[in-house]
Amino acid sequence: MMNLDSQGKSIPFKFYAAYYPPLYTKVKANSLSELIKGISTVDKNSIFYHVFHPMLSSHVVPEDLPNDFAFWLRESLHDEYLAEVVADIKGGEPLTIEDIRKELLELLNTSTHLDKTADYPFVFISFIPVVYPLDVEVRTLAEFMDAIAKVPVRSLFYHFVYKRVMGLSKRNDFTTWLEENFGLIDLGEKLAKIDPQTYTEEEDFRQDLLKILEGELLK
Repeated sequence: MMNLDSQGKSIPFKFYAAYYPPLYTKVKANSLSELIKGISTVDKNSIFYHVFHPMLSSHVVPEDLPNDFAFWLRESLHDEYLAEVVADIKGGEPLTIEDIRKELLELLNTSTHLDKTADYPFVFISFIPVVYPLDVEVRTLAEFMDAIAKVPVRSLFYHFVYKRVMGLSKRNDFTTWLEENFGLIDLGEKLAKIDPQTYTEEEDFRQDLLKILEGELLK
């Protein structure tokens, strides 16, 4: 078993969190062709909001439709097939938000019903992130696991999803810290394989992080 009280190279991990207050973009879509145009033109924050924000409990969607685009395609445009395809879009490493935008456009452009009118419009929302520090700084693996179990999910989301997907870091912060500070390459890679786009319950995401950490560090 790893020495959980080791400080490795003594690089502290400082936890931050963020929230994403919605901003109306004035962009709406009443058909698939208009949705494609909107996805092509809105800023990357808007794409992020509609693909990843449903993971947080404040933005609830059905479990089988883990992003806003898939939900609208089924509920407003009544395109079950396209909704399922878009629901399966990936969001794990090394994909960035621009990779996801590109894939969305490729999938949507396969439809032959581009001008079908929806029951209600898709309203594009963006945001300006508000990032704030938590009073949590860890140096050991034991402290790190305790923090993962206790910090708000918004903090986990910020470090694992937001920074990487939006291009602020090349990898999720947890993998980077574990590999650089402790040389835990295998553990870091296992964490990096988690696809946040598969979650609609935020606590499930936390529990999967803990399972991987405990499975590797407590064996």
